[in-house]
Amino acid sequence: MTILHIANSYGGTSVYTNLYTAIDINAEVTQWVYVPLNSRNHNRVGNKMIDFKNEGSKIHYSTLLKPYHKYLYGLKIYAIVKDVERTFDMSKVDVIHAGTLCLDGAVAYELSKRYGIPYIVAVRNTDTVYYKLKWRHSYFTKIMENASKIVFISPKYKDVYISSRVPESSRKGILEKVMVIPNGVSNVFLENKSTEQKSFDGELNMIFVAAFYKGKGLVETIQAIELLRGKDYKITLNAIGKGLPNRPHDKEYEDLVDALADGKDWVKTQTFKKPEEIIAEMRQANAFVMVSKPETFGLVYVEALSQHLPIIYAQGEGFDGYFPDGYVGYPAEAGSVNDIAEKIESLIKNYSQIAQNVKSLKLDKDFEWNSIGRKYISIYNTIK
Repeated sequence: MTILHIANSYGGTSVYTNLYTAIDINAEVTQWVYVPLNSRNHNRVGNKMIDFKNEGSKIHYSTLLKPYHKYLYGLKIYAIVKDVERTFDMSKVDVIHAGTLCLDGAVAYELSKRYGIPYIVAVRNTDTVYYKLKWRHSYFTKIMENASKIVFISPKYKDVYISSRVPESSRKGILEKVMVIPNGVSNVFLENKSTEQKSFDGELNMIFVAAFYKGKGLVETIQAIELLRGKDYKITLNAIGKGLPNRPHDKEYEDLVDALADGKDWVKTQTFKKPEEIIAEMRQANAFVMVSKPETFGLVYVEALSQHLPIIYAQGEGFDGYFPDGYVGYPAEAGSVNDIAEKIESLIKNYSQIAQNVKSLKLDKDFEWNSIGRKYISIYNTIK
């Protein structure tokens, strides 16, 4: 069986690398990965290569897209489709797997119309945040209607997208094809899960792990903690992720963070670290915070849970909805200093029960990459 992956975001995140590696390990499947890089991402060529065990599997980076394609959606899709046809023998493809709906899914849809190849499509935050033009919604609905399976990364995005973008007349048929399959977490975290329940002895030592740019909400988090410290709460913050590779780099925002942290002995900022180092840092903390928007899923939340950290996460974003409010922590409104402060305060007040809940979690079942890979293989076998 040969799978053609269309993955325009490949090289900027480990999600696709981990998924394709898990598929490669768990089945005799040939995977052709086509990566149509936007002009600003041409520097990703060669990032996150995979040493496939299955002969014939390969990754093809395409740099055909120019800056003007950003404004010419139809021409962009047409150019990618033609490039795929030049690059691969489509007669050998059994299933197309589109990594996103609005771009990769459009390419899969057009190729499917030409060659009759079934496709599955994933819906991510980029599809809800960056493709808002209403005159394209009917086309995106056609992509979903003609897909064999539709995968949402979280239940929250499924509810939001279906209710706001899909006509009521199409919802029933589309929902019958929908599955929710989250992204997985690195085996480094699952193989090194904490064995101890976290405790709170009057001081909350919070950790933040993400790139330092506006969407991750670090400034508001520092301000929220400062607000609580004014109420005599003992809270510290260890923020890790400055200069994270293959992520947006915002020097102005980093300078703002440095200015806010200056003179505050309760704030520590650090450059990005390897997973093993992150685990060590998390074990020194007793709570995790990242209130980011947009956020497709937020694997770092699961990484924090693997170390038994109660968490403050983003309300209405990808992770929200996996657990009831107050079970592993609390969702806070991105950008709202007061709401972040209120949710941290709630975490403190209910810390013991939440820490107990977190320790009891069985994360391997839903968030282990090999398990997720087998779910996709099952889909391929069903629709090919």
